[in-house]
Amino acid sequence: VLTCSTGAFLGGNDTRTSLRVGMGLAQIGEFSFIIASLGVTLKVTSDFLYPIAVAVSAITTLLTPYLIRGSDGVGAWLERAAPRSVLDSLAVYTRWVGQVGGQSHAAMARKLMWRWSGQMALNSALVAAVFIAAAFVERQPPAWVKNLGLGPESLKSALWLAAVVCSLPLLIATFRKLQALGLLVAQTKVTPANAGERTAAIQAVVTQLIPVAGALALAVLVLGLSSALLPSLEVLLILLALIALITWLLWRSFIRVYAKAQAALRETFDQAPLPRAAQAPAALPTFLREADLETVVIAENSRAAGRMIRELELRTRTGASIVGIERGGASVINPGPDEELRAGDQVLLIGTRPQITAATAALQS
Repeated sequence: VLTCSTGAFLGGNDTRTSLRVGMGLAQIGEFSFIIASLGVTLKVTSDFLYPIAVAVSAITTLLTPYLIRGSDGVGAWLERAAPRSVLDSLAVYTRWVGQVGGQSHAAMARKLMWRWSGQMALNSALVAAVFIAAAFVERQPPAWVKNLGLGPESLKSALWLAAVVCSLPLLIATFRKLQALGLLVAQTKVTPANAGERTAAIQAVVTQLIPVAGALALAVLVLGLSSALLPSLEVLLILLALIALITWLLWRSFIRVYAKAQAALRETFDQAPLPRAAQAPAALPTFLREADLETVVIAENSRAAGRMIRELELRTRTGASIVGIERGGASVINPGPDEELRAGDQVLLIGTRPQITAATAALQS
């Protein structure tokens, strides 16, 4: 009773609630039988422990209902008998813990609201980009679209349907965030302190009102963006029925697509920039734009194996030059004429295409 009541009080509950918790958890269940029996079997406890555990469990089982019923009376007696200074100190501690917890929850709720609002704004911008691209294709269709042989109305209908289907993962994700936002606002802004007995009813209304209002706003946004692509009313109704069917059948698939895209985007932004050595090399100067680079592996039976670069007279004979050698994971940049080539070396050649072709044949012969 004492330990459970103390723990509940330290967690921020008042004295009466803490006593209810402690007196309600006073019972020692049948699991204590197993622990006592195991201790006796393993010879780690005395033989008298098992009958004590059985007796305590039986007693607490019988007394717990009376303890629960009398917890309010004990709390009221404690409030009357305890010194006022002690009760005031306990109440101050309870209020302080509640304020600290309330502030942390409020800060977390505000953070989630801002994050979800930003994600919904980004999704809306992407939806707008999809419809703008579809309108641009309708006004200036590329060759492959013209080859489809669609009439103006058919092209508008196809582009509008494609834009809506491509936007469905974004729209569904936005609607789900609106549902979460409605629930969060209802739980954090509608409290018994400001709503009284109607708290549950108002929370239910707010939970449903925010996603419904957001869905209507999304519908208005889509209609406004697709004004240049909207087909005739009859075709529009058919397409809406088709979109409703697609949404019903592929709802979970669209959610998974959005989740995978979001995770891939997050991984991309979380990646550290490539080191300088791994970045793309700078463009070659004008006088080297006709030069090629090629790597040649020195074979064991090549006449170049075991010979120095100057002995090969590669530059004199072919015009190509050796500018690097990779050997066993180590690199030799701009090797000298006395550098010996070995079997397995990867030799980097620079020169024009005919020069490199001739040098490759010389090194591999």
